[in-house]
Amino acid sequence: MQERKTGAEGRAPGQEAVAYLQGLGRFGMRLGLERIRGLLERLGHPEEGLPPVYHITGTNGKGSTASLMEAILRAAGYRTALFTSPHLVHYEERFRFDGRPVSGVELAAAVEQVRRAAAALAAGGGVEPPTEFEVATAVFFLLVQARRPDAVVLEVGLGGRHDATNTVPRPVVAVVTNVALDHTDRLGPTVEAIAYDKVGIARPGVPLVTGALDPAALAVLRREAAALGAPLWEVRPEEAALEARDPRDQGGQAAVATYRLRSAGPDGSCWDYRGPAPAPARWDRLPLTLAGPHQVANAAVAVTALLAAAATERGLPVTREAVERGLAAARWPGRMERVRWRGREIWLDGAHNPAGMAALARTVAALWPDRRVVLVAGMLDDKDVEQAAAAIAPVAARAVVTEPPSPRAARAERLAGALAGRGVPVAIQREPLAALERALQEAGPGQPVLVCGSLYLVGTVRAQVLAPTAAPGG
Repeated sequence: MQERKTGAEGRAPGQEAVAYLQGLGRFGMRLGLERIRGLLERLGHPEEGLPPVYHITGTNGKGSTASLMEAILRAAGYRTALFTSPHLVHYEERFRFDGRPVSGVELAAAVEQVRRAAAALAAGGGVEPPTEFEVATAVFFLLVQARRPDAVVLEVGLGGRHDATNTVPRPVVAVVTNVALDHTDRLGPTVEAIAYDKVGIARPGVPLVTGALDPAALAVLRREAAALGAPLWEVRPEEAALEARDPRDQGGQAAVATYRLRSAGPDGSCWDYRGPAPAPARWDRLPLTLAGPHQVANAAVAVTALLAAAATERGLPVTREAVERGLAAARWPGRMERVRWRGREIWLDGAHNPAGMAALARTVAALWPDRRVVLVAGMLDDKDVEQAAAAIAPVAARAVVTEPPSPRAARAERLAGALAGRGVPVAIQREPLAALERALQEAGPGQPVLVCGSLYLVGTVRAQVLAPTAAPGG
């Protein structure tokens, strides 16, 4: 994934479209629905009349959860559309149909429609230019309108309440994977404020599914679900205590789904699922190819969301067989992804905030209980670098600190200082591939090398080490 721009000369149509989209990045991420609503009106409201929409937000894991839901729906025989962000290597990855990125030609045609609508909107005056994400969202809606899939899996860009994707009138399910402190400058300084922003994607009568465990976040989600009359489905690890709740939090009991990890390894996990009425399920020994205990939590949320949606009038039925096939086939690049380069094994993970780094540390400890890893780490400056370093430091033998290819990159010295302060030996190598080469030199025989801290960093490394196989679909 790159934020760098290139010249316009000699571009194919898809490259021109991507250059236009990335050029809008100069307007930044500005929350609010006025611009996107005006744009969609100019386009004839492509967000209306969509196939069943599965809408997903959360501090961490929303992309993984979205990809798991899409894989299960596809395994059930449905034609799917998946919108996620950001991309790792190619912009087209954000728009997937039946598991494949949209072609450059299709992307160019949809972008041109939106570009003309945006220009007409600007000519009318009184409205700021749309942001990159707003235009990308409108592009996705046009692509869905043209392709007419059976199901749409829609990942929020930031927050929920004021996100461009929240123009969808009525999804079949709303999902809040979890809630933690991140983007506090945009979403609010507390877990409660962030939970309130994220639950803004909920709708009256539409199931709301969450894997949030933080009591403060849950209180907000329960309160808002009750106010909307949205059936609440909570997903918890089996071992979590079923605490008595203040009935004022919610005007009734939530449906509770549970999961239990049986085993976890580098190639995935085996786990059990228990779903509540009105969609009871007792499914043992489910597979999961995505590595890490935290991915089992994401899978449980994905399965619960699909079952909750299936219990509604517009939801699509899924069977255990489809769940098993989807979970076994799911791939989500850059999330505890194992690749090989120059005969060595490298792990890539996009964890980029304290909660994500803590989950990554638990995964590392579970996979290699008797070893610590060599990190290649770089972060963005608007993240809580110090707390993220504190979370990952216990599993790091040493670190080579680098800088993601983004104007928002944190200086390597900041992350290096935070890790060194936690007792991790550090070196600085600003260029990512050079940092990886140094980490491989310093790693002992069989010692894992882990690239983490930023999706921009992971995307850049992935593109370079997998260059022959990193092209998008046709």
